[in-house]
Amino acid sequence: MKPFMNLATINCEQIPSPIWSPGTCSKLHSKEVHLWRIRLNLPLVELSHLEKKLTAKEKMKASKYLHERDRNSFIIGQACTKMLVAQYLNIEASQVIFQIGMNGKPYIPIHHKLHFNLSHSGEWVFIAFGSQELGIDLEKIAGNFITDSLLEQCFHSNELKVIKESYDPIAEFYKFWTRKEAFLKATGIGIVETLNQFTCLDQYQEFMFPSLSNKTNWQLRSFFMDQSYAVSICTSPLPNRVRFFDYESEIDLT
Repeated sequence: MKPFMNLATINCEQIPSPIWSPGTCSKLHSKEVHLWRIRLNLPLVELSHLEKKLTAKEKMKASKYLHERDRNSFIIGQACTKMLVAQYLNIEASQVIFQIGMNGKPYIPIHHKLHFNLSHSGEWVFIAFGSQELGIDLEKIAGNFITDSLLEQCFHSNELKVIKESYDPIAEFYKFWTRKEAFLKATGIGIVETLNQFTCLDQYQEFMFPSLSNKTNWQLRSFFMDQSYAVSICTSPLPNRVRFFDYESEIDLT
């Protein structure tokens, strides 16, 4: 499937840092998005339990990561996504099979009404679920890699103006960065070389953009978690409620 150009519209807003509820997987309504957060520093016994949820192919992929943190992040992300999908669909986790679509975006081939996307950074994995295409991006805030060339390559002149005039330029950088990443993941297009050709300002905006999705209207919500992480979630405008959950272990570690 080749991307096609369409007139994309985005409405972006900054929301307060959310209140996270204890992890109970309730019914996902058509106008809701559920966002789960999972800590990466799990006890070894739980990590071993999660690894058993993976297929032989997934275990092989996990073993190829050179760094333990990256390996553990993959295991936790894959296994917890499977268990949550199983709960939403009322099936066994072993029945959940992922396929990889265009630009590496995973999907569930036989359940088109359940969409998901995940992102990991620092000490966290975030997984978003909804009834339509969506994208999530999580970034741990660290400003030591930001350069003028990176800014000019990634951001529109109007965004650069906001970043440079802000009392906290690093926070503004991550707000726009996560918005663009979440938008690219939602549209299925992946990385593009024209990041500086469109804007993700705190307002309604429209522009021509290539997409693998048949959706043309998008809603972007951003927030900062504990002042250490920037998060953006991109959905169609239909969901009018985002619910926030802390993932809880399904095994007794006491």
